[in-house]
Amino acid sequence: MSRDLPRLESPVEIVAMGAQGDGIAETAHGRLFVPFALPGERVACEIQGRRGEGWTARLTGIETPSPLRRPPPCPHFGTCGGCMMQHADAGMYRGWKRGLVETALRQRGLEMPAEAPLIATAPNARRRARFAALRDDHGLRLGFHAPESAEVVAISECRVVTPGLAAQLGLLRDLAAAALTAGQSAVVTATETETGLDVLITGSRKLERRRALTEAASKAPIARLCWQEGRGEPEPLVQHAAPLVHFGGVAVALPPDAFLQPSAEGEVALVEAVTRLTAKAKSIADLYAGCGTFTFPLARIGKVAAFEASKPAVAAVTSAANHAGLAGRVTATVRNLDSSPLPPEELKRFDCVVFDPPRAGAKTQAEMLARSRVKRVVAVSCNPTTFARDARILVDAGFALEDLVAVDQFVWSAHVEVVAAFKR
Repeated sequence: MSRDLPRLESPVEIVAMGAQGDGIAETAHGRLFVPFALPGERVACEIQGRRGEGWTARLTGIETPSPLRRPPPCPHFGTCGGCMMQHADAGMYRGWKRGLVETALRQRGLEMPAEAPLIATAPNARRRARFAALRDDHGLRLGFHAPESAEVVAISECRVVTPGLAAQLGLLRDLAAAALTAGQSAVVTATETETGLDVLITGSRKLERRRALTEAASKAPIARLCWQEGRGEPEPLVQHAAPLVHFGGVAVALPPDAFLQPSAEGEVALVEAVTRLTAKAKSIADLYAGCGTFTFPLARIGKVAAFEASKPAVAAVTSAANHAGLAGRVTATVRNLDSSPLPPEELKRFDCVVFDPPRAGAKTQAEMLARSRVKRVVAVSCNPTTFARDARILVDAGFALEDLVAVDQFVWSAHVEVVAAFKR
């Protein structure tokens, strides 16, 4: 431990849970964030560094455990940073997840509807995951980063991803080993589709072992393998089958690195909420539409105009709509809604607007909706904090938050999804 860091007089008492799944202690040195500690526990820990106005600490011992502490189901828990809350009782965990939404709304002067449900998805349901890979003198490590660290922790199993995806960890490790030279690291994104595994390896340098990677992928039981250098365009190297999924009964061929809800179970819950809250709208705008997760289910209700910044995603929606005979019912347009949001004059033709932005939220588009005559808005968010900010903009413009559903499809993590309806 650095001499510049304060020394603690152990033990400290954990008094609350933080938004990242840390236990929080109040000490003479300020607020302390202790991963893997629970409220009511007295723990020994060492300060590791600053976090905002407080400190982050490493748990070194538990003097008084909480009665709500449970044995974690995964042997990698605590060293792998993929999960933060496997050690908590199910009731406490659900209360914490719901509290993430409640706290974010309350900080903006809004209240979460008392009857708002929290829909939980099961472990081993994630069909899409991003793994860290590192090749060093000891070989290839594939797994996740350690908590608050760049260190790659190799995993032999995972209780979050689907059994099918977990069974391919060795295959993913072999593909990464074929791609990387000593000292190189990469991100390996794996998506389970209906036609096989879609794999994207993203490295920071030019691919030197192209032949080795292509040969390994050619023999692998996968749908597609792509390589991406930095933030460049993904380059397909091997494709045995187009990676397909169905949205609203419509087959969609996913472009490389396309957004997909992390679990099929979570997607079902979100789609059911969105279509229910859209009511009987005849003309619907689907903003930040991706590859059509909501577009095609909404097309069963009314005509849908999808807007999305990604050209490959828009092409995928257009092609799928044409093949499904929905060309007159679904349109898709390339548009960056952050820099060029739909203004009130373009919004006036819609009965309902659905938006599902990235974690940064939809502030500029919410401001346009606030000035429009749209009567119903359905917001989907993976970040309660930016959702609450955008909700405040709508409420200040005369909308009422009349329904909300929370969906926990990022099991044991600090993420929770929200679907909410706003009506003038």
